[in-house]
Amino acid sequence: MAQPTDPESGPVLVFTTADVGLLPVVKSVLQAAEIPFIVQGEHTLGQLPTGLLAGPFARTGLAARVFVPAAHAADARELLEQTTDPVEDEP
Repeated sequence: MAQPTDPESGPVLVFTTADVGLLPVVKSVLQAAEIPFIVQGEHTLGQLPTGLLAGPFARTGLAARVFVPAAHAADARELLEQTTDPVEDEP
């Protein structure tokens, strides 16, 4: 008989992007922090427009989704937030 899975230990979605150039950065940040991850939908990137034109496509499922174990979710989100926020010019 299969053991029930613990929702607290399963994979948690921490990042979604339709930007083919951003995904390698996200993966590199997680690898450097030794946070295990799974990418779903990576193969769909590059099939349609990306960047500023990707907005509607990201909402229709043509985007990569990055999952990490629940125990690493908070750390992953913090790292990715720091990585993907635009740098503002100093006044």
